[in-house]
This record gives sequence, structure tokens and C-alpha cells, in this order.
Amino acid sequence: MKKNYLGITVLTLVALSLQAAEEGDPATYCKQAAKLYEADDIAGAVEEAKWCLESLEQIQQARKSDRFAKQVAGWKRGEISQQKAMGLSNIETQYTKEGKIIKVSYTSGGGGMAAMFSQMGLAAGGGKKIRIGRYTGMVMEKGSRKEIVISLKMTPGMINLSSSNASLDELSAFAKVFPVADIDQ
Repeated sequence: MKKNYLGITVLTLVALSLQAAEEGDPATYCKQAAKLYEADDIAGAVEEAKWCLESLEQIQQARKSDRFAKQVAGWKRGEISQQKAMGLSNIETQYTKEGKIIKVSYTSGGGGMAAMFSQMGLAAGGGKKIRIGRYTGMVMEKGSRKEIVISLKMTPGMINLSSSNASLDELSAFAKVFPVADIDQ
């Protein structure tokens, strides 16, 4: 009798797992992880929990990329690319105006590693510390490359603005109107 019950439970869990894989819904993965945990299948629960977290992070990253304004003070946004590796998420795009380019990247995740790298970069950058709204940034210049790195407050991460052909004044003006607070949610 116990074997039949266990067999039915396993088959039900496998069917739910296949359904979750097809749907890609984080709630389905999370519920499946809880069911596997209750069935004392810890390894299965961990695997489903990873899918739950991965799905939620993908939704979060997609929503962040939606917050990159299509235009910022006359600068037009290009295509957005998103990558995720080793727990770090990166969203990149570039803004163009009158033949000049400002590259923008948002880096987060890694259990706070992005924030740690941001702080290390700010400390070791040898640049000038600036205030951008309620955020702290660091301005760095190396040859024709100008860069502003902004540490985020609400989410562990940073925003990097860089250009090789825009002036430092243009980059600073862009940083002041770029929707940092919208991304830092």
C-alpha cells in the first residue's frame, strides 16, 4: 500500500514538474519546490527552488530594462542587451546624439558582489567623487574615455556611464537626468 502511494506521489510530482517546465511561471516552480519539500525530496525541492529563483530574476531583469528611458535629454536609446553569468546580471545599451555615444550598463546580483565591486571601483578608481541626485558617483578619465560609476542604494548594484567621444560636461549632464532612481527599485 505504501509503495502504491509513493508511486502515485512521485508520478504526480513528475507531472507537475513537467507542467511547470512548460509554463515557466515562477509561482508554479515555487509551489512545486514546496510540494517536493513536503514529500521529503530535498534534492528535488532545491532544484525547483533554483528554477523559481531564476524565473523571478528573469522577470525582475526584464522590468529593469523597461526603465531605461527611450530618450534622455535628446539622447536616443539603442537596443538593450541582457546577460546573466555567475549570479551577476548585466543590462547594457547605448544612447546616441549628434554622432556621440554614451554607453550605459547596469550590473547587479551576485549576492551583493556588484555592490562590492562598485565600492572597490569607486575607492580604487582614483577619480573624483560626485553627487548625482541622492546618489554617489565617481568620475574617472583615462585618455579620451570618460566614465561615471553610480552606486545604487535600494538594490545592490551600480550604473556605469561611459563615452569616448562625448565631453565630460555632456556625460555629467546626462548622468544628472538619467532615471537612476527608477532603475534602483
